[in-house]
Amino acid sequence: MPERPFSDNSTTAGHPDASSLPSCDLPPFQGPIRPHWQNAARAKGFEIIGRVRDRYHLHLRCGDCAGTHVTKLFVLMSARPLCPHCLAARRRATAEAAGVTFLRQDPEASLYGFYRADCGHVLRRQFEIVDRAARGATGLRCGICLIQREEAEAQRYGWQRLGPDETRPSNYRLYRHGCGHVQSIAQANMLWGQCDCAACGESWSSRPSFIYLFDIRLPADDDAPSRRYLKLGYSAHPVKRYRHQLGLPIGAEVEVLRVVPMPTGHAACGTEKAAHARLVRAHPEAVVPAAELAGRMKLRSEIYRPHLRAVIEAEIDRIARDQGPDRGDAVSADPPG
Repeated sequence: MPERPFSDNSTTAGHPDASSLPSCDLPPFQGPIRPHWQNAARAKGFEIIGRVRDRYHLHLRCGDCAGTHVTKLFVLMSARPLCPHCLAARRRATAEAAGVTFLRQDPEASLYGFYRADCGHVLRRQFEIVDRAARGATGLRCGICLIQREEAEAQRYGWQRLGPDETRPSNYRLYRHGCGHVQSIAQANMLWGQCDCAACGESWSSRPSFIYLFDIRLPADDDAPSRRYLKLGYSAHPVKRYRHQLGLPIGAEVEVLRVVPMPTGHAACGTEKAAHARLVRAHPEAVVPAAELAGRMKLRSEIYRPHLRAVIEAEIDRIARDQGPDRGDAVSADPPG
């Protein structure tokens, strides 16, 4: 729309040069500019140069940059108007310090803006995030380039990136292996090639494993009384796990309460982590603090108070049901070693 010169004789009285008034593409409104409006505008760094659209809107000139904009009379009298030209200049400077180029504000979300990154892609980011990036408190990452980089990482190891895994933490992605198997893998593990296929691979993640529940009794010593704990975990060799890997003191007793076979180590690991997340969220008071375990065993987490046994067993029952009737609970006096 072509700009039209602003002209409203009733509002330009006293202006040193009415012909020098900036243009405005809104229709003028015939009405006086009250002296106390002008005083308020000048106190806030502006000058009223006209009335536009209706009796509620004013045309202001910024005292800092001489740019003009339209604001409501109510805003002028009750708050401090923001000069959009000064604001855009500050955002351009902030963007430059953050390593991007400010393009425009998001018209649908006032807290967001569009920026062009060095790679050429357009980013939509909160102004606060860009401010933090300019201060060096965080970084700005192009989502398109990130996906392309992760796709290349996956291809290097024989995988295809499918997308984020919505059921896992934000650092997990879904990948399809060359054999057709789809698997959830942490992005950092894919970066370093620690991504054996649970269907056709040969590492621990593809071999059968077990979910177990141990009842651990520690004897008293000079520094602590006797203690009893529950340990929920997974291992391809549960007996080896408690005999050689937990670092238990001499005299400790372990009873294997439950053992549920799992098809792969990958499945066992994901199932165990999900179970711990539910238990910790619902029963934080039953989690044994790491300080209590220091010096008595190698473990620092995933240890619970004995009173939570019924709840943990219910979790294991659910896990056993999820594995199907042919993979029920395999607890025995002589569990897999």
